[in-house]
Amino acid sequence: MTGDVLTVVIPTYNRPDSLRRAVESLFWQGAARSGFRLIVADNSVDATARLTFDTLAEQAPDTLTLTYLHVPEAGVANARNAAMKVLETPLIAFLDDDQAAPTHWIEELLAAYKTFGAAVTFGPVQTVLPDDITKHRAYYENFFAREPNISPGYIEKPFGCGNCLIDARQVPMKGQWFDARMNEVGGEDDLLFQRIRANRGKFAWAPNAPVFEYPLRQRISLSYTLRRAFAYGQGPATLARKRQPPRYDLLLFWVLVGGGKFALHSLRWLALRLIGHKNRAFEADQAVRGLGKIFFWIKLRFYGTSTVTQFSGQPVASAGEHTLTVKDGRAGATGSDGLARR
Repeated sequence: MTGDVLTVVIPTYNRPDSLRRAVESLFWQGAARSGFRLIVADNSVDATARLTFDTLAEQAPDTLTLTYLHVPEAGVANARNAAMKVLETPLIAFLDDDQAAPTHWIEELLAAYKTFGAAVTFGPVQTVLPDDITKHRAYYENFFAREPNISPGYIEKPFGCGNCLIDARQVPMKGQWFDARMNEVGGEDDLLFQRIRANRGKFAWAPNAPVFEYPLRQRISLSYTLRRAFAYGQGPATLARKRQPPRYDLLLFWVLVGGGKFALHSLRWLALRLIGHKNRAFEADQAVRGLGKIFFWIKLRFYGTSTVTQFSGQPVASAGEHTLTVKDGRAGATGSDGLARR
């Protein structure tokens, strides 16, 4: 039974409509017939996803077990770690709250896992943009997507956490799953995958397990994507610095790579800019990624307390107990464990 094996985790932050779309896409999964577990980790200060969760819990198939976690400590690493603390299955699939899954998603991830047995199995991400986005549309579609031309099988380079399946039994545990020091800048999944690789864990690719990503409108801009490109460019240097012991030789290598990358792509961008070429944003993106490798110590904040300040203007909640609500398709009242069950 899938419910004894698999949990889908969705971290969310102040996006009730996106969350509804993500969760409802799971109701139509072919795997829903045999059941699976779902954890929604609400990282908002005011538990803004609670009402949406309660509504969805009433609509969910009886074969699914839904759990709500309120995690007021800002940061996606905190939200994911809270979900890991209540995990009861060996397999975990991560879906972002701005994504939605086609009906075969879980079945295809599990099929690839059964074939390759990798510690982490990744699937494609396909971008869905509003129709009125026309300028730099191809660039935005590519930026938010994950569609490398890779055949099914083992891969060397891991991707991001959204749309992946992790075998918890193959994860070396040293403290928490995700490094909370990365809460505001991102990259906590990169550090997790580095630990898995160091433990000789393998990565696999499941091309038939895509999800659809619906970027927030405020993120569909060069001001956002180029800042993210800078942070993505910092990734290799960050991993080199955080190795035990730190690999300063690799750090120097990536700084030199960044210099070359910036020089090459900035010249290409300038040439395309002069003729007004529609693909010039691609070159700007690559040039900025090169800059990220050079200025590896600069921290651009995208999550955590900076997100709370940006979107709510409220102070960050202090650490406290996480609130859990479970809907498992069985009638029942609040038990001695404090979990409200429907």
